[in-house]
Formats: sequence, C-alpha cells, structure tokens
Amino acid sequence: MVNRTAIIKQPDKISSFYDVYKLQKEYQEALILDNSNPDFIWIGEHQLCYTLGRGSNYDNLLFSLNDDKYDVFQIDRGGEVTCHMPGQLVTYLVIDLKDFNKDLNWYLRKIEEIIIKILGIFNIDCHSRKGFTGVWIENKKIASIGIGCKRWITINGFSINIDCELENFNKIVPCGIENCLMANMIDYNKNLNIQEVKRIVKKIIQEEFNFDFVSK
Repeated sequence: MVNRTAIIKQPDKISSFYDVYKLQKEYQEALILDNSNPDFIWIGEHQLCYTLGRGSNYDNLLFSLNDDKYDVFQIDRGGEVTCHMPGQLVTYLVIDLKDFNKDLNWYLRKIEEIIIKILGIFNIDCHSRKGFTGVWIENKKIASIGIGCKRWITINGFSINIDCELENFNKIVPCGIENCLMANMIDYNKNLNIQEVKRIVKKIIQEEFNFDFVSK
C-alpha cells in the first residue's frame, strides 16, 4: 500500500459544521490540482446541526426549514439526513482513492470495517447490515456514513455516537430509515470517554490507510 502524508486536525473545542466543511473543500480542491498535496483527516465534534446529502428527501426532516431554531446544511455527499451534536465523534477523510482503490463501494465497506474495529477495542460487538450503510449494535444504529467524491478525492466521512443527546434524532428520519433506533457507545461501555475514542479512531485510520500524520 502507498505510504501517504496526511494532515490531521483534532480540536478539543466544539466546531462549527460549516467552517469544517469549507476546510474539507479546500483540501479536496488542493488534491485535485496536485496529487502530491497531503490528504486531510479531521476528528472532532460539532454544534447541533442537521445535514442532507444530494437528493435527500425533505420529508425526512420532521421540522420546517423556516424554523430558525435548527441549523440545516445541504452538502456534497450521498445519503439522507443525519444529525451532528456534541458527544458524537465525527471523522472526515479527504483522501485520494487513486492511491488505494478506485471503488466507492470498497471505500464504504472499508469505513464500516474501521468503525467495527474501533468499537471492538472497547469490547462493543457491532455489525454492518446488508443493503444499508453504517454500523449497528443489535437493532440500533451506532454509526452513520456519508461520503462525497470528486475525481476520486473523497470528502465527508462518518460519525459515531459516543455520549450524545439521542433525542435530537427524533427531529428526523435518520438516514431515511423508518423507525430507526439510535444508540450511544456509553450505553455499552460505561468506562469510556470521547478523548479515548478519538485516540483510537486516529490510530485505526493511520494503520488502515498507512498514513504518516503531520500537524499544520
């Protein structure tokens, strides 16, 4: 596997979704222009917001877009509506798939495998589901995946519910799945915190993609 340099950012503060989305787009465009530019990984938390992928069904948003109480973003990824908030760990990967495998299905399954490995380190048994994208614990969804791709340069990534307010998912039909139940890692392992999960996410991504991480 190719050894790649990746810039990693993992802020401790809660970050604005839109600010980080703009940052991803900048790194994506830089990679499109020149493959020798570094890949980019971001691991952190967002203020409460809802995001919709390309072609999302607005019926899955169970409140009015005119309601100023909620921040809603339509973005460059596949998938339906999801929710981000403090206590949920979000990981974005802006990487050049030409260095790995030019196959989006492979990439989605790779992310599922990464999430399953991460939760396994915390002794949480989880699984993917045929016909769906994401990771479940029994019949509850613990992690969501949404990616975009332009000229084989990815954007967006995945989120894992660590210890967040799951009631926020009641405002949507999560990922367009009717009667979808959501779960937190803390419900299955009381002795974890988001900083420890963040450390493991970084470690597994570094190993799986053979990255040399650098800060900027």
